[in-house]
Amino acid sequence: MIGTATSIIVTVVVIAMACIYPIQSGSIHVGSSVLSVGPALHFGAIPSGFAMSLSSVSFAYIGTTIVPHIEGGMQRPQSFAKVFGAAIAVISALYVAMATTGYWAYGSQTLSPITLNFPKIWATTMADICITIHVLFAGPLYLVQMALEVESGLGISQKGKRAEHMWRLCIRIGTALAILALSEALPFFDDVISLIGALTNPVLIYLTPIACYVKLKGWRNCSRPSLAGLLLLLAFGLVVSAFGLVETIDDIVKAFRDAK
Repeated sequence: MIGTATSIIVTVVVIAMACIYPIQSGSIHVGSSVLSVGPALHFGAIPSGFAMSLSSVSFAYIGTTIVPHIEGGMQRPQSFAKVFGAAIAVISALYVAMATTGYWAYGSQTLSPITLNFPKIWATTMADICITIHVLFAGPLYLVQMALEVESGLGISQKGKRAEHMWRLCIRIGTALAILALSEALPFFDDVISLIGALTNPVLIYLTPIACYVKLKGWRNCSRPSLAGLLLLLAFGLVVSAFGLVETIDDIVKAFRDAK
């Protein structure tokens, strides 16, 4: 609930700040001063960045990988389809609202994260804090999902209550420490994480859900139009993710060249 609340706060702040402080006459507000950054150019579409953008959009829905555990914990699992559909609709509306407003305000001058385009006032600081809190609360959801799978494979629930708690504690603390060690040891950590995401996202977002659906329903029970749609979606996901993978590898190569 805290993670969701921070997302809503950031959405409101981004839309409000973009409307109040857009680029005007080639200038932008930074702190108490106004800097000249050039005009905010807008394009209907940029072919060279289209596939990469779709790859980023796909990553925005990576949270769907935890829904099996959510469905398993619902009091009324039969309502899952409605709840999940509503959740995806709300998430899409938030993304579209922020992206549209931000691009209208800053166009080609849009930075990542977009709060870098805002003046350094309390609202910008609050948005940055909320983004950090969201990551701290959302990240463990994926770690817990992985830990549950590992713990299930080890069969620790059969080791007794006390031993089970100790095993879970050690596995989850060990996972967090391993991630911390990797983040400190690996150079260009953000690029490495992008590479891992580019390699795993196609499997998590496109391949696994489609494979599970066909496995549960059965090939013979799927109509030809349904199978054609699934294959088209899979091909789309793989192509888009491939562009993202190539772009990420190119960024890592450039980072190593700059370091030398």
